[in-house]
Amino acid sequence: MAEQKKQRLATIVGANITAQRRLMGWNQAEFAERLGIGADSLSRIERGLVAPRFPRLEQMASLLECPVYELFQTQEDRERATERPAAAVSFSSLDLSTRREVMLMAEKIIQLMRS
Repeated sequence: MAEQKKQRLATIVGANITAQRRLMGWNQAEFAERLGIGADSLSRIERGLVAPRFPRLEQMASLLECPVYELFQTQEDRERATERPAAAVSFSSLDLSTRREVMLMAEKIIQLMRS
């Protein structure tokens, strides 16, 4: 991935972490303490200077009570998601076998991204 794209993604993730943290009513010091990191490290993440690794993103999303994918979304992505056609299939509408298959594929993708 080009450095410019990485930087843009880090900025998006940082802005979303900041927004979610504020929604939870935490300042940087409080959230950093919950994460077990320094406030200066959290500040660099929120400003998009440092991109957190996947385990840290999972920890942040858990504390922020949101799915990890939401940390990567732009406002445009959110708007597009609400404009989905009626024919779009929801996960819960899939049969159990198909849901299991989708979950297995998602787990494999996550494992590949971690390695």
